[in-house]
Amino acid sequence: MMPLKILALSAISDRIGLAVLHGEKLKDWHASERAAINSVEAAAFVQEAINYYRPNVVVTEKLGPHNRKGKRTQRMIAAMQMVAEQNYVLEVQTDHRHPFATKYEEAQLLAKTYPPIGPWLPAKRRYFDHQPRAMVMFEALSLAHSVARGSAEQLAAAM
Repeated sequence: MMPLKILALSAISDRIGLAVLHGEKLKDWHASERAAINSVEAAAFVQEAINYYRPNVVVTEKLGPHNRKGKRTQRMIAAMQMVAEQNYVLEVQTDHRHPFATKYEEAQLLAKTYPPIGPWLPAKRRYFDHQPRAMVMFEALSLAHSVARGSAEQLAAAM
């Protein structure tokens, strides 16, 4: 059986991150500030990523009343989801649940699981610091990891 190619996308207020898994291997990851300028740029970024990586599955964060993202970020996520729906890929929206006390603890586990991203592991920030630039990539990797590690039933339920 051929392994799934998963493209996971995450957005915060000033950047969009992506992570690409091919089976159990992390193939690529990066963050874009240009893509987070507005919803049109976010949609263009996703279309370019789908054209380049040719994924089987595109994963985004599920929007809803429980989502803690801002309105602008939610609009970017909705635009990314719309583009994924228009392409011939399985589009999965998943709850971004953090099973750890902080997202930095989750990032440490992800860095151990996927060593190539280890050098981008951000140090825990102080309450008055901005969120580290690399954290959006770890959020995307977390989404991809949750889908890749899940069963076929979980993948079908997330659709």
